[in-house]
Amino acid sequence: MKEGIGMLFKKKTLDEKMEKYVKHHDWYAIQEEITGSKEGKIAAAKALGASDDQSSVDLLLRFVDDADDDVVFAACESLRKVGSEHDTADLLARMQKIPEDRQAIRDEIGKTVQELHHRP
Repeated sequence: MKEGIGMLFKKKTLDEKMEKYVKHHDWYAIQEEITGSKEGKIAAAKALGASDDQSSVDLLLRFVDDADDDVVFAACESLRKVGSEHDTADLLARMQKIPEDRQAIRDEIGKTVQELHHRP
């Protein structure tokens, strides 16, 4: 009996929380992660890949501006799932602002643009 009750109140992981926010379209809660921890940003970016709602795409585009490469990689991965050709101009504009010494990030954004551009 105690195990059952414990399961009801089990603390959710960060990934589970983000998935719940996306499922319920709680964009405000996810937006809070934009200024949060690296782990929170990555979890939010991954969860947003499950929703093709334009609000999730807009939030992912904001994560592309992050200074942490891992966050940008997670955002690009999700954008390749839910983005559209219409998002390529925003991605290219962001890529132009990224310094040459962050070539891996520029390549990742370029890959995302290519995949979105060829999406049916």
